[in-house]
Amino acid sequence: MRHYTVTAGEKGMRLDQFLALDKPEFTRSFIQKFIKGGSVFVNHKKTTKAAMRLNEGDELVVIIPSIRETGIEAENIPLDVVYEDKDLIVVNKAPGMPVHPTDHGAHVSGTLVNALLYHCKDSLSGIGGEMRPGIVHRIDKFTSGLIIAAKNDHAHRMVAGQIMAHHVTKKYIALLNGHLTPKIGSIEAPILKTHGDKMVQVSNSDKAKYALTHYEVQKYIGDFTLVEVRIVTGRTHQIRVHFASIGHPVAGDDRYGDPKTNERLKEKTGLSRQFLHAAYLKFKLPSTGKEIELRAPLVKDLASTLKRLTN
Repeated sequence: MRHYTVTAGEKGMRLDQFLALDKPEFTRSFIQKFIKGGSVFVNHKKTTKAAMRLNEGDELVVIIPSIRETGIEAENIPLDVVYEDKDLIVVNKAPGMPVHPTDHGAHVSGTLVNALLYHCKDSLSGIGGEMRPGIVHRIDKFTSGLIIAAKNDHAHRMVAGQIMAHHVTKKYIALLNGHLTPKIGSIEAPILKTHGDKMVQVSNSDKAKYALTHYEVQKYIGDFTLVEVRIVTGRTHQIRVHFASIGHPVAGDDRYGDPKTNERLKEKTGLSRQFLHAAYLKFKLPSTGKEIELRAPLVKDLASTLKRLTN
Protein backbone atom coordinates (compact mmCIF):
# COMPACT_ATOMS: atom_id res chain seq x y z
CA MET A 1 0.00 0.00 0.00
CA ARG A 2 1.27 3.48 -0.92
CA HIS A 3 0.12 6.87 0.46
CA TYR A 4 0.49 10.21 -1.37
CA THR A 5 -0.50 13.84 -0.76
CA VAL A 6 -0.88 16.07 -3.81
CA THR A 7 1.27 19.22 -3.63
CA ALA A 8 0.60 22.66 -5.09
CA GLY A 9 2.92 21.90 -8.01
CA GLU A 10 0.98 18.73 -8.80
CA LYS A 11 -2.45 20.39 -8.76
CA GLY A 12 -4.41 19.80 -11.97
CA MET A 13 -2.50 16.68 -12.98
CA ARG A 14 -4.38 13.63 -14.23
CA LEU A 15 -4.42 10.73 -11.81
CA ASP A 16 -2.65 8.38 -14.25
CA GLN A 17 -0.04 11.06 -15.02
CA PHE A 18 0.64 11.57 -11.30
CA LEU A 19 1.20 7.87 -10.72
CA ALA A 20 3.29 7.50 -13.89
CA LEU A 21 5.70 10.16 -12.65
CA ASP A 22 6.07 8.40 -9.33
CA LYS A 23 6.49 4.98 -10.94
CA PRO A 24 8.39 5.41 -14.22
CA GLU A 25 8.86 1.63 -14.44
CA PHE A 26 5.12 1.33 -15.17
CA THR A 27 3.64 2.02 -18.59
CA ARG A 28 0.77 4.49 -18.74
CA SER A 29 -1.52 1.74 -20.06
CA PHE A 30 -0.67 -0.50 -17.09
CA ILE A 31 -1.41 2.31 -14.63
CA GLN A 32 -4.75 2.97 -16.33
CA LYS A 33 -5.70 -0.71 -15.99
CA PHE A 34 -4.58 -0.61 -12.37
CA ILE A 35 -6.86 2.38 -11.67
CA LYS A 36 -9.84 0.82 -13.49
CA GLY A 37 -9.32 -2.31 -11.44
CA GLY A 38 -10.27 -0.42 -8.27
CA SER A 39 -6.87 -0.29 -6.57
CA VAL A 40 -6.69 3.51 -6.17
CA PHE A 41 -8.51 5.67 -3.59
CA VAL A 42 -8.67 9.47 -3.61
CA ASN A 43 -9.74 11.09 -0.35
CA HIS A 44 -10.89 7.68 0.94
CA LYS A 45 -13.12 7.05 -2.08
CA LYS A 46 -12.38 4.44 -4.74
CA THR A 47 -11.97 5.91 -8.21
CA THR A 48 -11.74 4.19 -11.57
CA LYS A 49 -11.23 7.38 -13.61
CA ALA A 50 -7.66 7.62 -14.92
CA ALA A 51 -8.34 11.13 -16.28
CA MET A 52 -9.48 12.50 -12.90
CA ARG A 53 -7.85 15.88 -12.15
CA LEU A 54 -6.16 16.17 -8.77
CA ASN A 55 -6.37 19.06 -6.32
CA GLU A 56 -3.79 20.28 -3.84
CA GLY A 57 -4.07 18.32 -0.59
CA ASP A 58 -5.81 15.30 -2.12
CA GLU A 59 -4.92 12.10 -0.25
CA LEU A 60 -4.18 9.07 -2.44
CA VAL A 61 -3.94 5.46 -1.42
CA VAL A 62 -2.68 2.86 -3.90
CA ILE A 63 -3.11 -0.81 -3.08
CA ILE A 64 -0.60 -3.17 -4.67
CA PRO A 65 -1.88 -6.76 -4.60
CA SER A 66 0.23 -9.34 -2.79
CA ILE A 67 1.67 -12.34 -4.59
CA ARG A 68 -0.77 -14.75 -2.98
CA GLU A 69 -3.75 -12.70 -4.24
CA THR A 70 -2.81 -12.99 -7.89
CA GLY A 71 -4.16 -16.48 -8.60
CA ILE A 72 -0.98 -17.38 -10.51
CA GLU A 73 0.25 -20.77 -9.37
CA ALA A 74 3.81 -21.58 -8.39
CA GLU A 75 5.31 -24.32 -10.55
CA ASN A 76 8.40 -26.42 -9.93
CA ILE A 77 10.14 -25.52 -13.18
CA PRO A 78 13.96 -25.81 -13.21
CA LEU A 79 15.76 -22.47 -13.41
CA ASP A 80 19.32 -21.68 -14.46
CA VAL A 81 20.15 -19.20 -11.68
CA VAL A 82 23.17 -17.06 -12.52
CA TYR A 83 23.03 -14.81 -9.45
CA GLU A 84 20.88 -14.52 -6.34
CA ASP A 85 20.84 -12.53 -3.10
CA LYS A 86 18.18 -11.22 -0.71
CA ASP A 87 17.12 -8.53 -3.20
CA LEU A 88 17.47 -10.04 -6.66
CA ILE A 89 17.57 -13.18 -8.72
CA VAL A 90 19.09 -13.25 -12.22
CA VAL A 91 18.12 -16.17 -14.43
CA ASN A 92 19.43 -17.45 -17.75
CA LYS A 93 15.97 -17.90 -19.30
CA ALA A 94 15.42 -20.84 -21.58
CA PRO A 95 14.17 -20.19 -25.14
CA GLY A 96 10.44 -20.74 -25.57
CA MET A 97 9.59 -19.75 -21.98
CA PRO A 98 7.25 -16.72 -21.72
CA VAL A 99 8.31 -14.25 -19.05
CA HIS A 100 4.86 -13.78 -17.52
CA PRO A 101 1.16 -14.65 -17.95
CA THR A 102 -0.84 -12.24 -20.07
CA ASP A 103 -3.99 -10.27 -19.34
CA HIS A 104 -5.93 -12.14 -22.05
CA GLY A 105 -5.32 -15.55 -20.45
CA ALA A 106 -2.47 -16.86 -22.59
CA HIS A 107 0.53 -18.51 -20.94
CA VAL A 108 -1.19 -19.07 -17.60
CA SER A 109 1.42 -21.70 -16.78
CA GLY A 110 4.97 -22.55 -17.73
CA THR A 111 6.16 -18.96 -17.49
CA LEU A 112 9.20 -17.54 -15.72
CA VAL A 113 6.84 -15.98 -13.17
CA ASN A 114 5.35 -19.40 -12.33
CA ALA A 115 8.87 -20.74 -11.81
CA LEU A 116 9.96 -17.73 -9.73
CA LEU A 117 6.92 -18.04 -7.45
CA TYR A 118 8.03 -21.60 -6.63
CA HIS A 119 11.71 -20.73 -6.25
CA CYS A 120 11.31 -17.47 -4.30
CA LYS A 121 8.02 -18.26 -2.49
CA ASP A 122 6.42 -14.93 -1.47
CA SER A 123 9.65 -12.97 -1.91
CA LEU A 124 8.89 -11.12 -5.13
CA SER A 125 8.14 -7.44 -5.60
CA GLY A 126 4.58 -6.36 -6.31
CA ILE A 127 5.47 -3.35 -8.45
CA GLY A 128 5.10 -5.24 -11.72
CA GLY A 129 1.44 -5.93 -10.97
CA GLU A 130 -0.41 -9.18 -10.46
CA MET A 131 0.67 -10.68 -13.78
CA ARG A 132 4.34 -9.72 -13.44
CA PRO A 133 5.46 -10.09 -9.80
CA GLY A 134 9.18 -9.49 -9.57
CA ILE A 135 9.69 -8.76 -13.26
CA VAL A 136 11.86 -5.65 -13.76
CA HIS A 137 12.45 -6.00 -17.51
CA ARG A 138 11.56 -8.53 -20.21
CA ILE A 139 12.99 -10.46 -23.09
CA ASP A 140 11.00 -12.14 -25.85
CA LYS A 141 9.59 -15.63 -25.39
CA PHE A 142 11.94 -17.15 -27.97
CA THR A 143 14.97 -15.12 -26.87
CA SER A 144 17.21 -16.84 -24.35
CA GLY A 145 19.46 -15.28 -21.75
CA LEU A 146 19.76 -13.07 -18.70
CA ILE A 147 16.78 -11.47 -17.00
CA ILE A 148 16.52 -9.76 -13.60
CA ALA A 149 13.69 -10.28 -11.10
CA ALA A 150 13.33 -8.33 -7.85
CA LYS A 151 12.41 -9.84 -4.50
CA ASN A 152 11.16 -6.61 -2.95
CA ASP A 153 9.81 -3.23 -4.03
CA HIS A 154 12.95 -1.32 -3.02
CA ALA A 155 15.17 -3.50 -5.20
CA HIS A 156 12.66 -3.24 -8.05
CA ARG A 157 12.66 0.56 -7.94
CA MET A 158 16.45 0.75 -7.73
CA VAL A 159 17.09 -1.52 -10.72
CA ALA A 160 14.22 -0.01 -12.74
CA GLY A 161 15.69 3.43 -12.06
CA GLN A 162 19.07 2.32 -13.39
CA ILE A 163 17.39 0.98 -16.52
CA MET A 164 15.44 4.20 -17.05
CA ALA A 165 18.66 6.23 -16.65
CA HIS A 166 20.47 3.91 -19.12
CA HIS A 167 22.93 2.86 -16.40
CA VAL A 168 22.37 -0.86 -16.98
CA THR A 169 24.54 -2.37 -19.70
CA LYS A 170 22.75 -5.05 -21.74
CA LYS A 171 24.58 -6.99 -24.44
CA TYR A 172 23.16 -9.61 -26.77
CA ILE A 173 24.63 -12.07 -29.25
CA ALA A 174 22.74 -12.23 -32.55
CA LEU A 175 23.19 -13.93 -35.90
CA LEU A 176 22.12 -11.75 -38.82
CA ASN A 177 21.31 -12.51 -42.44
CA GLY A 178 24.00 -11.31 -44.86
CA HIS A 179 27.33 -9.58 -44.22
CA LEU A 180 26.78 -6.47 -42.12
CA THR A 181 29.02 -3.45 -42.73
CA PRO A 182 30.57 -1.40 -41.29
CA LYS A 183 31.86 -3.77 -38.63
CA ILE A 184 31.17 -1.29 -35.83
CA GLY A 185 28.12 0.94 -35.92
CA SER A 186 24.84 2.15 -34.45
CA ILE A 187 21.21 2.15 -35.47
CA GLU A 188 19.31 5.19 -34.24
CA ALA A 189 15.71 4.92 -35.37
CA PRO A 190 12.40 5.56 -33.55
CA ILE A 191 10.06 2.61 -33.09
CA LEU A 192 6.26 2.55 -33.24
CA LYS A 193 3.99 -0.21 -31.93
CA THR A 194 1.37 -1.38 -34.43
CA HIS A 195 -1.35 -4.02 -34.72
CA GLY A 196 -2.34 -3.97 -31.07
CA ASP A 197 1.27 -3.93 -29.83
CA LYS A 198 1.91 -7.33 -31.44
CA MET A 199 4.34 -5.83 -33.95
CA VAL A 200 6.56 -2.79 -34.10
CA GLN A 201 8.23 -0.88 -36.91
CA VAL A 202 10.71 1.90 -37.52
CA SER A 203 8.65 5.06 -37.98
CA ASN A 204 8.89 8.84 -38.15
CA SER A 205 5.50 9.19 -36.46
CA ASP A 206 5.21 11.61 -33.54
CA LYS A 207 4.04 8.62 -31.50
CA ALA A 208 7.19 6.59 -32.21
CA LYS A 209 9.68 6.20 -29.34
CA TYR A 210 13.40 6.91 -29.55
CA ALA A 211 15.55 3.78 -29.85
CA LEU A 212 19.32 3.31 -30.06
CA THR A 213 21.24 0.11 -30.77
CA HIS A 214 25.04 -0.29 -30.94
CA TYR A 215 26.71 -3.30 -32.56
CA GLU A 216 30.11 -4.82 -33.26
CA VAL A 217 30.67 -7.61 -35.78
CA GLN A 218 32.34 -10.66 -34.24
CA LYS A 219 32.80 -12.64 -37.44
CA TYR A 220 31.22 -13.61 -40.74
CA ILE A 221 29.99 -17.20 -40.97
CA GLY A 222 28.97 -18.25 -44.47
CA ASP A 223 26.15 -15.93 -45.51
CA PHE A 224 25.59 -14.70 -41.96
CA THR A 225 27.09 -12.22 -39.48
CA LEU A 226 27.61 -12.90 -35.79
CA VAL A 227 27.33 -9.64 -33.83
CA GLU A 228 27.51 -8.40 -30.28
CA VAL A 229 24.69 -5.92 -29.69
CA ARG A 230 24.37 -3.32 -26.93
CA ILE A 231 20.99 -1.67 -26.52
CA VAL A 232 20.79 1.77 -24.95
CA THR A 233 16.99 1.84 -24.95
CA GLY A 234 14.85 -1.22 -24.35
CA ARG A 235 11.95 -0.98 -26.79
CA THR A 236 9.76 -3.94 -27.70
CA HIS A 237 11.51 -6.10 -30.34
CA GLN A 238 14.12 -3.35 -30.69
CA ILE A 239 17.05 -5.48 -31.88
CA ARG A 240 14.93 -7.52 -34.26
CA VAL A 241 13.24 -4.49 -35.83
CA HIS A 242 16.37 -2.34 -36.05
CA PHE A 243 18.41 -4.93 -37.93
CA ALA A 244 15.46 -5.87 -40.17
CA SER A 245 15.12 -2.17 -41.06
CA ILE A 246 18.66 -2.08 -42.51
CA GLY A 247 18.25 -5.32 -44.47
CA HIS A 248 19.97 -7.69 -42.03
CA PRO A 249 17.20 -9.36 -40.00
CA VAL A 250 17.99 -11.70 -37.13
CA ALA A 251 18.40 -15.23 -38.46
CA GLY A 252 15.42 -17.44 -37.68
CA ASP A 253 13.11 -14.52 -36.85
CA ASP A 254 9.66 -15.61 -38.06
CA ARG A 255 8.11 -12.16 -37.58
CA TYR A 256 10.59 -9.68 -39.05
CA GLY A 257 12.94 -12.02 -40.90
CA ASP A 258 13.11 -13.63 -44.32
CA PRO A 259 11.03 -16.85 -44.53
CA LYS A 260 13.11 -18.48 -47.27
CA THR A 261 16.42 -17.85 -45.48
CA ASN A 262 14.90 -19.06 -42.23
CA GLU A 263 13.73 -22.29 -43.85
CA ARG A 264 17.15 -22.98 -45.37
CA LEU A 265 18.81 -22.30 -42.02
CA LYS A 266 16.39 -24.63 -40.24
CA GLU A 267 17.05 -27.42 -42.75
CA LYS A 268 20.83 -27.05 -42.32
CA THR A 269 21.07 -26.49 -38.56
CA GLY A 270 17.69 -27.31 -37.00
CA LEU A 271 17.29 -23.78 -35.60
CA SER A 272 13.59 -23.11 -35.02
CA ARG A 273 13.66 -19.66 -33.37
CA GLN A 274 15.42 -16.31 -33.68
CA PHE A 275 19.16 -16.43 -33.01
CA LEU A 276 19.15 -13.89 -30.18
CA HIS A 277 20.67 -14.36 -26.73
CA ALA A 278 20.91 -11.90 -23.79
CA ALA A 279 24.52 -12.66 -22.92
CA TYR A 280 25.69 -9.89 -20.55
CA LEU A 281 24.41 -7.58 -17.81
CA LYS A 282 26.19 -4.94 -15.77
CA PHE A 283 24.39 -3.00 -13.05
CA LYS A 284 24.67 -1.91 -9.42
CA LEU A 285 23.27 -4.04 -6.60
CA PRO A 286 20.43 -2.23 -4.80
CA SER A 287 21.66 -2.68 -1.22
CA THR A 288 25.40 -2.10 -1.57
CA GLY A 289 25.78 -0.09 -4.76
CA LYS A 290 28.47 -2.53 -5.86
CA GLU A 291 28.73 -2.96 -9.63
CA ILE A 292 28.22 -6.51 -10.84
CA GLU A 293 28.87 -8.12 -14.23
CA LEU A 294 27.04 -11.29 -15.26
CA ARG A 295 27.47 -13.47 -18.34
CA ALA A 296 25.53 -16.35 -19.86
CA PRO A 297 27.11 -18.49 -22.60
CA LEU A 298 25.12 -19.40 -25.70
CA VAL A 299 22.52 -22.05 -25.00
CA LYS A 300 22.65 -25.44 -26.70
CA ASP A 301 20.57 -24.77 -29.82
CA LEU A 302 22.46 -21.59 -30.71
CA ALA A 303 25.89 -23.10 -30.07
CA SER A 304 24.88 -26.08 -32.22
CA THR A 305 23.74 -23.76 -35.02
CA LEU A 306 27.12 -22.02 -35.15
CA LYS A 307 28.94 -25.34 -35.16
CA ARG A 308 26.88 -26.70 -38.06
CA LEU A 309 27.28 -23.49 -40.06
CA THR A 310 31.07 -23.68 -39.80
CA ASN A 311 31.29 -27.36 -40.78
